[in-house]
Amino acid sequence: MNSKYLFLALLLCFSKVISQNIPFGSIDFTEDRLRNDQLLDKTSTNISFSLRPTSQVISEINSDKNSNSKIKIQYLPIILKQQYNTFTSLSRNDGAMIPAKGYQTQFSAGVHASYGSLDIQINPEYVYAANPNFETFPTSENNNIRLAYIHYLNHSDIPVRFGDKSYHYLGWGQSSIKLNSKNFAVGISTENLWWGPGIYNSLIMSNNAPGFLHFTINTRKPIQTFLGSFEGQLINGRLENSGFDNPTEDYIVDDVNYKIAKRQEWRYLSGLSINYQPKWIPGLFIGLNRVFQIYNTDLGKQFTDYFPVITPFQKTNLNNEDAKNRDQLASIFLRWVMKESKSEIYVENGWNDHSSNLLDLFDSPSHSRAILFGLGKIFILSSNKDTYLKFNFEHTQLQQSADRIIRPAGAWYEHGTILHGYTQMGQIIGAGIGSGGNSQILDFSIWNKNKVWGIQCERYAHNLDFYYDTFTDYNHKWVDFNLNAYGYKRYGNIGVQAKLNTSWMSNYQWQLDNNKLNLQIQFALQYHL
Repeated sequence: MNSKYLFLALLLCFSKVISQNIPFGSIDFTEDRLRNDQLLDKTSTNISFSLRPTSQVISEINSDKNSNSKIKIQYLPIILKQQYNTFTSLSRNDGAMIPAKGYQTQFSAGVHASYGSLDIQINPEYVYAANPNFETFPTSENNNIRLAYIHYLNHSDIPVRFGDKSYHYLGWGQSSIKLNSKNFAVGISTENLWWGPGIYNSLIMSNNAPGFLHFTINTRKPIQTFLGSFEGQLINGRLENSGFDNPTEDYIVDDVNYKIAKRQEWRYLSGLSINYQPKWIPGLFIGLNRVFQIYNTDLGKQFTDYFPVITPFQKTNLNNEDAKNRDQLASIFLRWVMKESKSEIYVENGWNDHSSNLLDLFDSPSHSRAILFGLGKIFILSSNKDTYLKFNFEHTQLQQSADRIIRPAGAWYEHGTILHGYTQMGQIIGAGIGSGGNSQILDFSIWNKNKVWGIQCERYAHNLDFYYDTFTDYNHKWVDFNLNAYGYKRYGNIGVQAKLNTSWMSNYQWQLDNNKLNLQIQFALQYHL
């Protein structure tokens, strides 16, 4: 691990700063500002903001075109994030940080270097969490409820608690090595990815989990054609297990251990994201996301085994698909930017299984479906557009549709053969609300040049698939009401972000009248070198 920092130190010693790259997870709302600028007609309207990180686009915009130096070095911001949960393990969309009660911190620093077409970004991350014990699902529940809960433990690698000691993690973080052309990049990366138009959730790919090692071919900026512009990314990656498990007593009912042992091997992931902006409809983006995962030892040797994302969607056009023991998720999405009204709408519709054929898809389009939709609107508060009010609304539904009554599809991010589920190091790669979860978010924020502040309200219903399969009355729903106040301000080279999230949890862990309060305090510093 020390070699990571030795390499970083050598790079820092050999150069001077030319300009600054923006890593994924920056606390200064840079990517959000660029998206807002698009609604304000201050930046290009052919960027979809459905493929993140957007650091390559930002680099194109902010690069020093007059520099004659062959070697260009950009210091990345030093970022220190801290948070404290008073009661439970509240955590979402925070990358390498884990769901944990108590104190937790993340530190990152790095450098971006380029020489000709070679592009290197070294940005490691270190995470520490005190990780004390907290109240979890009780073993005193009746047998039927316990067995239904154990099913979810057996079909996902999502530890309720990451061990019984403090947690330490050091990884490559937002690092990459790529070869760049004018329009494309190819390389190896551990960066977090975000696919789709969602702001708070993404059905297929988000920064809810740590980044994973992957090979990538991606566009660096929209590719212009006579039909319109295209953006895309093709990845092949390696998903790791958490290395943690829940206590043995969580699996025991009437002295019988119902634990199903998970395979201790990594999983191969193949993914594709493509979006298209029609030439004739400015501001409209249409896209497709698709991923497959499979245990390493089950991976075949054919070309389509390594790149299953190019295979047909209907099982009738595939040869013995179920026997290949691989899991598929797919979604289609739309984002429409209306700069005249300074607003946008977007939707992502996903499926966690193949349809048998087109007729099956037509007859039961809601089978195995999840959906996300949202809208945003800017209200100008100053004549120069530098101060404005931003309103966002986003709804995400992972709960199965009524089609499940006669044709269960299984919960999102779970699979009958791949018992780790769609996870990386113990956290879901897609929407952080998890299997069967529903979320509605309202966000009001004020923006100007160097500061942002806002209030966010969320209703979050936990795993309604489990609830409706298990409980016989209406009163046990576990629903959180989250009220989040946040702010950011920059003082010279230092950016400061603070958040206070108050969570009122009704029927915590689906226990009737077990109402709890959690305060999550977050404080982050970002130093621009």
